[in-house]
Amino acid sequence: MTERVDTARARAGFWLVAVVYLLAMLGGTLPVPLYVFWAPRMGFGPFTTTLVFATYSLGVVVALLVFASMSDRAGRRPLLAAALLVAAASTALFLLARNVEMLLAARLLSGLATGVVTATATAALEELSGPRHPRRASIIATAANLGGLGLGTLVAGLFAQFFADPTHLVFWVYLVALVPGLVAVALAPETVAGLGRPTLSVRRPTVPRGRAGRREFSAAAFAVFAAFAVFGLFSSLVPSFLREQLHVASVAVVGGEVGLLFGVAMLAQLAAPNRWLHSQWLAPGFLVAGVGVFVTGLWTRSFPLFVLGTVLAGCGVGLAFRRGIAVTQRLASPEHRADLTATYFLAAYAGTIVPTLGLGLLDQAVNQNLATLSLAVGIAAVTVAAALLRRSAAVPEGLN
Repeated sequence: MTERVDTARARAGFWLVAVVYLLAMLGGTLPVPLYVFWAPRMGFGPFTTTLVFATYSLGVVVALLVFASMSDRAGRRPLLAAALLVAAASTALFLLARNVEMLLAARLLSGLATGVVTATATAALEELSGPRHPRRASIIATAANLGGLGLGTLVAGLFAQFFADPTHLVFWVYLVALVPGLVAVALAPETVAGLGRPTLSVRRPTVPRGRAGRREFSAAAFAVFAAFAVFGLFSSLVPSFLREQLHVASVAVVGGEVGLLFGVAMLAQLAAPNRWLHSQWLAPGFLVAGVGVFVTGLWTRSFPLFVLGTVLAGCGVGLAFRRGIAVTQRLASPEHRADLTATYFLAAYAGTIVPTLGLGLLDQAVNQNLATLSLAVGIAAVTVAAALLRRSAAVPEGLN
């Protein structure tokens, strides 16, 4: 059950939670451009890079299964504060990291924090936005999520390029930035009424009631699975692809190129008119075309083509993500809003684990071109399947 909050406090709290959401997501991608420094120092290759990233995604999944729905009972603020403290512990481990095991531990904690914030902050934004601003919550939630992910790679790339000690300074700055984040959580109003004691249990993924609702939600889940498979590729192996295959030497450019995917996805979901979300094939078309173009860029060693593919794929990801958030919030009952949101993001982060690890294994068995082509075909197949499932649901859209 949600608690009524007066308009002024709700408005201020909405933006405080949005800032916390952005800050938490930013921390999740800070390590992405830095693997090129850790790999030679710690002696690991592409598969270990995918394993380290998959550990982060595993942390997100564990959080979504075990901790995220706790905010429906214990409140949004306690869970957000706990997540920021876990993010601080993860940052401290990155500062101390001397081997792969410490990187894995740091990424696992980072994923746990991200998973809790993702479900909790998305639910809190919906509750604080109020009925008079039906679109604002979904737009700002996706903007904070994707914008934070994009900023993380860009900030880390700039620090690595222009400042000394690339694997430490950026984490010191982030650790300091978490302090005002905790203050923002303390100032935000609580939106859950009748707070109870938190209980720890492994939750089963929640789905909407009714056959039509389940089909519509399933279509959104498959679509975000495919979209986040692209995120997984860019957050793990694309930095090394850019350096080794496309001969991009600048860490700032590498971080900017990875961040471009997230940035375009954010802009697409902010700028797209509602009618675009009703189109069955627009988002899948952008996503499939983008994956095809950037894989072609890798095959032909063309950086401009790779950038073009990144922009197209980012548009598809942003549209698919925004529609999925809107569908999830519309189908969720108030008492299980965080539960259904957690299920949606569970599908999303599953898309970063399985395809990314598969790509890492294929990279060991066949050449890199064939490995990325296989991933591209898989993403295209799931994207088309999601579009067909959405069509078969045949329910009124009613999107916010």
